[in-house]
Amino acid sequence: MNATDSHADGDVHTQSAHTRRTVRYVAAAMSAVVAILYVVLMLLVRNAELEPGAADTTTYSGYLALAVAYGIGAVILVAVDNRTLHLLGIGVQVVVLLLFIVFGIGLLGEGAFENEAISDLPLGLWAALITAAQVALLAMLGYLADWRVGPPDTRAP
Repeated sequence: MNATDSHADGDVHTQSAHTRRTVRYVAAAMSAVVAILYVVLMLLVRNAELEPGAADTTTYSGYLALAVAYGIGAVILVAVDNRTLHLLGIGVQVVVLLLFIVFGIGLLGEGAFENEAISDLPLGLWAALITAAQVALLAMLGYLADWRVGPPDTRAP
């Protein structure tokens, strides 16, 4: 190996670290966007469910829990590049998407779209936006968790 090969390896490692950092920051931004979308949706659902004559049960606390989880995920993605945490994030994404299928769409009974109190809200649009963002986030977390994509960045964010 000569000096040129060593320099080329350094350039590849630097590019890989730069790409990982960029993907991490974009994933953090996506997670923050999902958190914000859940907060806005929570407020809309809360207002609809608090109307006189609305349903006896409320669902907005679930949106709050998801907003907090995605907010924490955004902070973690900015602060740490750790494959184990990225794998944990993938697990969270899969669970949230499965919960949407089971409870949102109503695989096991009445889904969120059938809730009379919030029937005036464009839930299909909200579901499409949030699900698209979650799938993109899942792909980025998959990239970050892939052991073949170079080492996590050891420098400070």
